[in-house]
Amino acid sequence: MKRIHTRSRWRLWAALALFVAINLVYWQDPWFWRNYTQFFLSGSTTDVELLAPDEEIRGDGSFVLPVARPEAHSISAAALADMERFAAEFGSHALIVVHRGVIQDEWYAPHWQRDQLTQSQSMHKSLLGLFIGIAIEEQRIASIDDPVGRYLTEWRDDPRGAITLRQLLQMSSGLAQYRFTLNPFTDDNRWLNSGHSGEVLLRTPLAGWAPGSRYDYNNTNSELLGMVLERAYGQRYSELLRDKLWLPMGGERARVHTDRPNGRAYTSCCLAAPAMDWVRIGMLLLGKGEVNGRRIVSADWIEQMIAPSPAAAHYGLQIWLGSGDPAVPQEHAGSSGALVSGPFLARDTFMTWGRGQQHVFVVPSRELVIVRLGPALGRAPIKPGFDLVYLVNTAIQGMQPDSGTSP
Repeated sequence: MKRIHTRSRWRLWAALALFVAINLVYWQDPWFWRNYTQFFLSGSTTDVELLAPDEEIRGDGSFVLPVARPEAHSISAAALADMERFAAEFGSHALIVVHRGVIQDEWYAPHWQRDQLTQSQSMHKSLLGLFIGIAIEEQRIASIDDPVGRYLTEWRDDPRGAITLRQLLQMSSGLAQYRFTLNPFTDDNRWLNSGHSGEVLLRTPLAGWAPGSRYDYNNTNSELLGMVLERAYGQRYSELLRDKLWLPMGGERARVHTDRPNGRAYTSCCLAAPAMDWVRIGMLLLGKGEVNGRRIVSADWIEQMIAPSPAAAHYGLQIWLGSGDPAVPQEHAGSSGALVSGPFLARDTFMTWGRGQQHVFVVPSRELVIVRLGPALGRAPIKPGFDLVYLVNTAIQGMQPDSGTSP
């Protein structure tokens, strides 16, 4: 009997110790466990996918594009129908086609509404390219070649502090990669889920190759650029989104995911916005920094953004370039579930690109903007086989002879 009581006491003490240990681990970073759990609950193909916590960005909706009358389309009805068919085949939420400043087609899936928010995934990165240009022109940042240690004081006397903003923008920083894992006790997981994600990012080691010597697409680069912007302005990132972009461009609304309430905003992903706001971003890029009658950033900066980087002809400053043949190297497209069947018919095409094939395609020579959005979260947000060039090339082939352009 005494032995049974002793075993019971030990079990009670073990259970108590386990309870205390779990609570200590949880309360050291409670938002990590909430964000970590969110990963397993995400992945709907028909519902709005919001990431909590987040912060709202409100514009005034003042920039509204005209809509083409059926008899006045500058892209053929057959081409637009084929683009809608392609969008539906790949589970899209929205497809919007704008030619010469006029909406040719605004299509939404039966499960989707015009004002619903879609996750950007890595399309958000391209906004970092815009913001760095704005900050330079407003003299918050001295130069694109500034060392990052000038703004991230934790790295001021660290070799990583010598990495330049240009190298971060061009994905050639020389920083190590965080790999996908479900292990919650490693920085590979915590950079994206911790309630103190900035501390994790500042622990990122060097990869062992010279910054600027190669292209290496790395989320950490974009996250650090967001931290640089907040330090340079002394403002929250959501405020910068509102004041420097959403209000001036006449946008509607968006929500940016943060690592905890009033915490750090994620800037390599996780910006939810309606499709029409991404059209406005496309029109800003097509307008070489001008949209809604406002100059957001200089035309010269847009030209710098879409110039090929020395280490990668398919990448500029946080934006993808489609001048190659095929449009981009298949090894880069294939990792996202896309294929590249060949070149873009217009080699000046450039694009934002987010997981799940979130895209804003911009074609200056054809005055064309195409936005395609769909499911972004979960293990497999889109089926394999999405042809990167299909929507752009179909639109160009369908341009009417009197539209002012030719295929």
